[in-house]
Amino acid sequence: MVAHHMIKTIRHGNTVRRWHTRRMHHYETVGEHTANVLTIIFALCHDRNPSANLIGAALMHDTAEQWVGDVPATAKWESPALKEALDALEEKKLNDNWIHIPDITDDERLVLKWADMLDLCYTCLVELDMGNREMADVFDRGVDYLKKLDPHPVGLNLLDALVKERKHV
Repeated sequence: MVAHHMIKTIRHGNTVRRWHTRRMHHYETVGEHTANVLTIIFALCHDRNPSANLIGAALMHDTAEQWVGDVPATAKWESPALKEALDALEEKKLNDNWIHIPDITDDERLVLKWADMLDLCYTCLVELDMGNREMADVFDRGVDYLKKLDPHPVGLNLLDALVKERKHV
């Protein structure tokens, strides 16, 4: 049964450990990250509920990491060829396992990018609060990335709160 296989595959993907290239106090899983991204999406959508497609895309946005790993964004930024190869492999593996990430609009794609990177910043803030100073540069890169995205009014407010809180950590 395809649905059964798909559910098992996504559940397995949720167990993948993130941040394997960093020393962390807490190594979160893709499942924890996904729950946090969804929480942020609901905040970003503010007075309207996110679409079912956006929720579905968020639920599965890192599922393919069970086959390719959690390759740091900085590696993909430095090597467009690596990013292209990973994207192609992820798409192939998802297709091989009957997993279709729902189509989302450009506005929804922006919300998902904001939520994904805001979660990175929140994770960094928790680590910094526990004394992990190595996460300062990751936090700063996340802030820089968000400032280069098309603005999102609620996202900018959350970013401002994160930056203010960072000054006190």
